[in-house]
Amino acid sequence: MADDSLRDEMDALKADVALLREDILSLTDALKGNASESARAGQAKTRERFQDVWEEFEKRFEDVVDGGRSTLDLAEQKVSEHPTGSILTAFGLGYIIAKVLDGARR
Repeated sequence: MADDSLRDEMDALKADVALLREDILSLTDALKGNASESARAGQAKTRERFQDVWEEFEKRFEDVVDGGRSTLDLAEQKVSEHPTGSILTAFGLGYIIAKVLDGARR
């Protein structure tokens, strides 16, 4: 009789452990699903932010390129207005740079 009640308690304990195992597995699956959903949302937000930053970069790059082109056009215009002065200026600057570099070697 004592063996029967002990056996019944062991069977009940085994059943409780089996239910606990099932609950833990379902909780683990729910946590995995929640983590995956959070990761996907974070990834989408990161992609969106990257796209915004990239568009801003392209806009600023185009502005810099346009500014460079206008500066180059202005320099070209000034050289064509004063070709002799431009040649003399280029020669003078080249001479000065050569002397500075030559003095740095000594």
